[in-house]
Amino acid sequence: MLPFRYALTPAERETYLRFSRLALPRHTSYPIAPVWTTAFGADEYRSTLQQVRDENRDLSIYVHVPFCERLCYYCACTKEIVPAGKHADADPSIAFLDTLEREIEQVSNIVGKNAVRQLHFGGGTPTFLEPKLLGRLAAILRSAFSISPDAELAVEIDPRVTTRDHLTVLRKAGFNRISIGVQDFDETVQRTVNRIQPFEMVQRFVAECRSLGFTSVNFDLIYGLPNQTLRSMAETLDQVIALSPDRIAFYRLAVIPDIFRWQNTFRHADLPSGDACLELNLLGINTLLAAGYEFIGLDHFARPGESLAAAAREGSVRRNFQGMTTGKALDVVGLGPSAISQLRDAFAQNARTSSAWKQALTEGFATECGWQLSTDDRIRKELMQQLYGYGTIDKRALESEFGINFDDYFTDTMPRLRHLELEGIVTTDENFVRVTTPLGRLLVRVVAAAFDRYLPADAYFRGMQAEAFSRVG
Repeated sequence: MLPFRYALTPAERETYLRFSRLALPRHTSYPIAPVWTTAFGADEYRSTLQQVRDENRDLSIYVHVPFCERLCYYCACTKEIVPAGKHADADPSIAFLDTLEREIEQVSNIVGKNAVRQLHFGGGTPTFLEPKLLGRLAAILRSAFSISPDAELAVEIDPRVTTRDHLTVLRKAGFNRISIGVQDFDETVQRTVNRIQPFEMVQRFVAECRSLGFTSVNFDLIYGLPNQTLRSMAETLDQVIALSPDRIAFYRLAVIPDIFRWQNTFRHADLPSGDACLELNLLGINTLLAAGYEFIGLDHFARPGESLAAAAREGSVRRNFQGMTTGKALDVVGLGPSAISQLRDAFAQNARTSSAWKQALTEGFATECGWQLSTDDRIRKELMQQLYGYGTIDKRALESEFGINFDDYFTDTMPRLRHLELEGIVTTDENFVRVTTPLGRLLVRVVAAAFDRYLPADAYFRGMQAEAFSRVG
């Protein structure tokens, strides 16, 4: 049986183009990070961690290594550029690791006995650290926390600066998942975004990962990059499928040059315009579905036997700052500069620069801001997880979990839902709100905005400031 093919009728295309131009949040958290406040600081974070300990909740640990040798012009991550020459002459790695060890000790003194089901190194570029320092970091974490024997251990990799020694150390430390920032294989696109990594380099790298026993390989791809065309994207997708990654994240480029100033290097004429981004997205979705991948959440794909696909079937995927992940019930503890802790009832973010983070840790936790969730926040957070993960809001499940009547509780949202239903973006009945396929699924951020109480009531059809949020499509 052939997979469903994503295509829009002329009327749906007109609707899509109207809404896709809106600037709206991606809801990698709820409430979104701009709502968080400095009133949530180190004391509040400590208290929240103590609650995690007292309730013996399982953990996912995220470690942020902020350093990169080169700036990739598409990148929206928090990073600090240390060029290769400076890296060799004045390597910040040892001082960084010493400080990180201090933070690990502070956190593990509270939750060190809680079971750790996931460990993730992100960045930046984790393999900016030399292999022996990566090994030291892994050993520190294993000594400080109760990492489960079957834990998922993942690391983000830049193949341009990662050696076989890096991979060997990581594998010996128990890492079993690799994520590679591919973005696009077209040479012109790579030069425009300042990330040259030919197909042959990635091909060799994937083969090394497989030979060392990494059980899952993820590729990050981006559509909407300067100089991308349908032809170049088709060629990239063919090359990706030939390498057979287990997971793929297929993101829309977030163009926000007021925040990411390096994006001012992009020429407006080189960026896809009109409905080009829609065509690129549809090409990616349909090509990956035809290749046997399952479409998960907003923008992720996985082989049917991969853990993310299994989690989707089991109802345990979640959306967070790492995209669509497994382990919905886990509390995420963030370590390192700018790292975000995503706990059941709170968010906490560390000081963003390595210098500010290091200074803050001399006085206690490095928490710069955060948010304590209200009951309403928790209701809407779960609603967002259902919506982004499955395209469905289960009214009865929310009523059962939180003791509400859905239609009464969301009375103010009902006119917006009726509007979206008339636009063909959602369907509603007494038990569910569902996004339509394909139109509603492509516009799920619009539906989410209708339920976000921190946005203006008309944000879902008028949008927000383009200086602060990316376009929907």
